[in-house]
Amino acid sequence: MKRLIGRQAVVIGAGIAGLAAARAVADFVGEVVILERDRTPPSERPRPGVPQGRQPHLLMGGGLAALADLFPGFEDDLHRAGALPFDAGYDARCELPDIGSLPKREFGIMGVATTRPILEQVLARRVAALDNVTFRRKTRALEILTTPGGAKAVGVCVENEGGEVDTVEADLVLDASGRAFPTMTCIAQKALQPPRETRIGIDLGYSTATFMIPPSAELDFTALVTQPRAPASSRTGYMTRIGGDRWQVLLVGRGDEQPPASLPEFLAQAELLATSTIASALRMGRPIGEIAQFRFPESVWRHFGVSGRLPAGLVPIGDSICRFNPVYGQGMSVAALEARLLHELLRNHVWTSVTLDEIVAEFFVGAQALIEPAWRLAALPDLGYPDARGERPADLEEQLRRKADLFRRAMHDSDAHRSLVEAQHLARIAETVAVA
Repeated sequence: MKRLIGRQAVVIGAGIAGLAAARAVADFVGEVVILERDRTPPSERPRPGVPQGRQPHLLMGGGLAALADLFPGFEDDLHRAGALPFDAGYDARCELPDIGSLPKREFGIMGVATTRPILEQVLARRVAALDNVTFRRKTRALEILTTPGGAKAVGVCVENEGGEVDTVEADLVLDASGRAFPTMTCIAQKALQPPRETRIGIDLGYSTATFMIPPSAELDFTALVTQPRAPASSRTGYMTRIGGDRWQVLLVGRGDEQPPASLPEFLAQAELLATSTIASALRMGRPIGEIAQFRFPESVWRHFGVSGRLPAGLVPIGDSICRFNPVYGQGMSVAALEARLLHELLRNHVWTSVTLDEIVAEFFVGAQALIEPAWRLAALPDLGYPDARGERPADLEEQLRRKADLFRRAMHDSDAHRSLVEAQHLARIAETVAVA
């Protein structure tokens, strides 16, 4: 026997955050209904609802550990599906302009290089195997329904593919829509106080191409990043092996340095990176398919639970709380860590006198602690560019100098290198934000 916190939970969105959130609450409600606008389950092709689905995806060590806790055997499932494990200190190469590449060191912090479709397929299969979870695809969330005055969420008004409108009742609504549109609309409609928001405008452009690169290129890494000569230049390059001799190459830039859509210009821009590894590999490679582009205007952190007011039983999660600059690879992992936190809180309190509202309040406190160091890790270099929009800390220059010094120390100091990798892979916050 187990105590249930409600008869039914509704999850808006079947992306990484939504799937992880469904698993987090499935043990503690009678039924879970997942609403998803896209027509079909995840396949080998990116879903239309994931605009960055053709870009490279790395699951950081902290996120991988969180999903493995929620889904025992998850790592094996990923490997069988073709995802590639990598040691973050040994198999992931970081190239620094005028300094060199960080040495190969094994820290045992494991990440996964994969495509977005593979990751979603594996997660969706695991969630679909849960007895009390139902997917409603081709279904759009129109409105979060509440009691009069917006005191409590009681369901979601939805529209199916044929235009028919229906109501899905809920004791708990999890907004994993990505942009928090359902939650923010509900707040506006009910005249509730919105949360304080922190925004950093970056106007970043991405271009990704897939290449077949032969073994003769002798690439001794699974993932690579070429850092820019910031703030003079924003040109950044990434390479990720996605299986066999197939590699995804991502070029990133701001303003006049935004990467192009044509292959000749793509190759030319690779030659302008601060280090030559990517350009040299592409000279030996053969392109596959078209170049995929993506634009990211700004990072947004909504401080739910700290400011503003939400209806009881409404829980934004993942990008609906904080949408990170995806170039740092944090979004999926933070969403997974939030889902694990929610699961742990429910598990630890389900037999106590603690109410669902109190659990949700504790969740937002924990989510804030998960997001803060990840946000700082991304905000610092982003705000270092003069054209970035956002409030800068008074000691920004000093913080940037300390970060540059840490990278330099990591070249010869393994402890500094480990600290750097632990921060980048969210391993520290995964350990420190835990439920007693």
